[in-house]
Amino acid sequence: MEEIIDVKNPKDVFEYLDNNIDVDEYVEIYFGRVHVEGRLVHYNDGLVRLVHERYGIIEVEIEEILDDLLELAHSDGEKRTVLRFY
Repeated sequence: MEEIIDVKNPKDVFEYLDNNIDVDEYVEIYFGRVHVEGRLVHYNDGLVRLVHERYGIIEVEIEEILDDLLELAHSDGEKRTVLRFY
């Protein structure tokens, strides 16, 4: 099952990350011409740390990419949620 949420204010991503994503859930972040994905190992005050099976640990500071943020997708194993910023 997939849910798509159109987000008007990119800062709403912080509220979503705080309230909906837990450690070891799958996250994809699309910004500019970049796509990063992996299992969440840490989130705190806008810093997302993902582990990718091939590339290791990837850190993204959400505040730094807000202007270029296109989508944030989150899967908890049963449901996939996509926050769209366009």
